Amino acid sequence: MRHNDAETDLKEAFRREIIADADAQPSIEVEFEKARGINHIEIRSGFSGVHVLNLSEPLMASRLGVLDAIKNAKISIDFVKITRDGLSFIIPGAEHDNAKFTLDKLNINAEVRPNEAVLTVHAVNMRDEEGLVARIVSEVIASGAKIDHLGDMHDRLLMVMNFDDAKRAEAALRDGIMKESAE
Repeated sequence: MRHNDAETDLKEAFRREIIADADAQPSIEVEFEKARGINHIEIRSGFSGVHVLNLSEPLMASRLGVLDAIKNAKISIDFVKITRDGLSFIIPGAEHDNAKFTLDKLNINAEVRPNEAVLTVHAVNMRDEEGLVARIVSEVIASGAKIDHLGDMHDRLLMVMNFDDAKRAEAALRDGIMKESAE
């Protein structure tokens, strides 16, 4: 008989739990989809920008020579862009002097600029939202910022620029397009 009593008690406890769950008010909803438009802006600083120009022909061999020298100097690169006559990329700011020394040894036209940052603008499915990428870039340019590189993904736009320009562009986006989206 004890087995039946335990089973009955368990069934009764389970029944009470189901009734309590049915009577309970829903908890805070979890938002699974983010609203359209810009939902976050961030600035990552601490980079130097490298621009290599007017490389000699054969151009591909010259680009490979630059990349090989950077690799041998153990400098990590990011945001690599091929240009008409060279290439550009960003490096950790701590590698500024090492990169300058390495590129000077190659006797090429190269500029290593300190104080670069990556301004990242997050927006869900930004490529599908007509005109959003163009509006963001327009506002950044209108702020006076000079964009060195630009890259996009389905949910973010990354722009490399001077840190001060990034701060100015961020403020313009927050006061402009981001404020409009919130209203």
